[in-house]
Amino acid sequence: MRKIFSLFALALLTMSAWGANTYVKVNSLDQLVAGQKYILVNEEYSRAMGDITGTSTNFGSAVDIIIDNGVIDIEGTDVVELTISEGSPDVYGNPSWYFDINGGSHFLIWTSGNSLNTATAIGAIGSQWLANLTDDGVILKNKEDNTRILQYNSGAPRFACYTNPQKPAVLYMQGVPEDEGINTLSKANALDDDAFFDFKGNVVVTYQNGDNLFVRDDSGYGLIYGTVGSELENGQVLSPGWNAIKASADGWVRFTDADGISASGETNAELGAPQVVTSLDESMLNAYVCFEKVTVSLFTRSIKLEDGTSIPMFNMFNLNMPASGFPGMSDRFHNAYGIIGMQSGVLKFIPVDFEEYVEPAILRGDVNNDKMVDIDDVTVLISYVLTGNADGINIDNAECNLVDGIDIDDVTALISYVLNGHW
Repeated sequence: MRKIFSLFALALLTMSAWGANTYVKVNSLDQLVAGQKYILVNEEYSRAMGDITGTSTNFGSAVDIIIDNGVIDIEGTDVVELTISEGSPDVYGNPSWYFDINGGSHFLIWTSGNSLNTATAIGAIGSQWLANLTDDGVILKNKEDNTRILQYNSGAPRFACYTNPQKPAVLYMQGVPEDEGINTLSKANALDDDAFFDFKGNVVVTYQNGDNLFVRDDSGYGLIYGTVGSELENGQVLSPGWNAIKASADGWVRFTDADGISASGETNAELGAPQVVTSLDESMLNAYVCFEKVTVSLFTRSIKLEDGTSIPMFNMFNLNMPASGFPGMSDRFHNAYGIIGMQSGVLKFIPVDFEEYVEPAILRGDVNNDKMVDIDDVTVLISYVLTGNADGINIDNAECNLVDGIDIDDVTALISYVLNGHW
């Protein structure tokens, strides 16, 4: 306990020290808070505003910075920090702000032309600024003349007030990045064994069998092992906030001692659907997959693809096997659904269901296999003719002019059908 507390205290001290010099991008007007410190940044050229300087026209100098994963550390630089305080609203009720440079009662001010200067007295004309949220970030317009926008001139280079477009100067605020925590399965899988974690993201159920709950998100796959409550359906999205312990056994990553597992009420059928595969891939451990048109061999404990490839099988859930593996039944093909798992250090297919394979009927013109013939098929066929990439293509259905070979004549025949309704 003492060690854990010491590590926690050290983390807090480190965070405090880091936050004093680090800045993160302002993405909301709600992040403008009186007393908070900010800096002005041009992200394209990795420059921040330094001291106000110049000759006949003053401007903000440009200081080189490093933007590392959205974080800027200004320690050792001449970047000026702007402490914000609230001014008076404009005629539309929008708040305006004063910016005190380095806490020295020198307030950022616009006077005339492109100048950017300072005033020692709060409330001076031109010292109040309006904040606007843009696609680039939060920019500043002068309240006195809101055509004057604080921007970065890359040719000079300098920060000043311009009416003509320059490079954006956006606000960054003092602090540390918000801790997103463990919000993807790839992060959870990367934890050390025995690490406890709260899961803050969304995952989709791909299959549940007893104490085995297989889940998936855009980053990868996971297995929540143990009592998790009621049965969950494929495609259901779990509510964030469940917790578990990362564990490994026999090369098989799993999450044990899970608590707080519940369905959110949302579904994602696309992520919940099995992925059609033709081989075992360790990167897809725990994935829900489908091998199409296979025969089952109980003797070798494998499934065999149409091309003769043998895939090792582990009947972990004691599923009744189809009869296609028995003598005289080898012509019985099935689609095999299951999980990619591990047994004794060997990657294997764990079946969960079989359905008898039915040779798909040829639907002339249904190039993308969605059981319809429309403009989407034309697009897919044109792409195939131009690139030769057959991914997602039903070659049999693409023979639109019923002549061997697929070429521009098939595209012409398909366009004619889509427009006229007959071949």
